[in-house]
Amino acid sequence: MTQHSTEISRAYPLAIRFLAPRARSIREMQDYLKKKGFHGAVIDGMIQRLEGEKLLNDLEFAALFIEQRERFNPKSHYALTFELKKKGIDETIIQKSLEGIDEFESAWRAVQPKLRLWNSYDGEKFKKKIMNYLRNRGFSYSVCITTFEKAVASKDIEP
Repeated sequence: MTQHSTEISRAYPLAIRFLAPRARSIREMQDYLKKKGFHGAVIDGMIQRLEGEKLLNDLEFAALFIEQRERFNPKSHYALTFELKKKGIDETIIQKSLEGIDEFESAWRAVQPKLRLWNSYDGEKFKKKIMNYLRNRGFSYSVCITTFEKAVASKDIEP
C-alpha cells in the first residue's frame, strides 16, 4: 500500500463521521481535512470520492441549507447569501438556490411567532420590535415595513 492510499483510507472514516450529523459543503470538508493534518492530493482525492458517492454536492447542500433556514429561522436573501458564502458556496449556486424564495413570505414567517408576545405593545414600540427583528435578519426596509403593515392589519383579529 502506498503512502497516498494509506492517507486516503485514514481520511475516509473521518470524513464520513464529519458528514454524519448534517450535510456539509465542499469547503467545509476541505477545511476539516486540513485541520486533521491531510494535504493536497489526499484532500482532493477524498473530495472526488465523496462527490462520486453523492455525499458531497454544493448545489444540494445550498438547497437543503436554505430549506432549513426557511422552515426554522427565516432570513433575507442577503443574510442567506452571506452565510452560504462563508461556507464556500459559489455565487451562481447561491442565486439558483434562492430562486422562488419570496422575501415577504420569509419575513412574515419570521415574525409570526413573536406577534403574540408583542401584541400588547403600543404602536411605536410594536413597530420598533418588528422592524429591528427583521432588520437583524437582513431584510430590506421595504420588506420590513410591508411586514409591519401586515402585522398591524392582523393585530386586531389575532388573540
